[in-house]
Amino acid sequence: MKNKLITAFLSTCLISGMALADDDCHDPAVDWQPKERLRQMMVDHGWEVKRIKVDDGCYELKGWDRKGHRVEAKFSPASLKIMELEVKFTGSDDGSDYLNLGNQARETPTGNLNSGSNMPKSKPRATIE
Repeated sequence: MKNKLITAFLSTCLISGMALADDDCHDPAVDWQPKERLRQMMVDHGWEVKRIKVDDGCYELKGWDRKGHRVEAKFSPASLKIMELEVKFTGSDDGSDYLNLGNQARETPTGNLNSGSNMPKSKPRATIE
């Protein structure tokens, strides 16, 4: 009886684990763009690409950005739109280059940058490893 319960429990865990293992990208393979196009797109943005592989149905890119920070990113293989980005900052840099805040630094009549009310009160937060 004890063995049957353990077997039933393990079977349930395995089945539920397989149900949770889902692809992040669902693009049909016939619509995928070549990896070389993604590589060239990122090189044009100043990135140094170490490798591109397929992971969970997405293109996973590893390399360095234009400032020398280590980056990992997932892209949709059909549209080449970024799905996920992880940056390992060095030194005192932050994530402001990667965030589209919509607020550009403008000089005010007093000569201060954005001393007005349309700038965020604090810098964007990023995990620095």
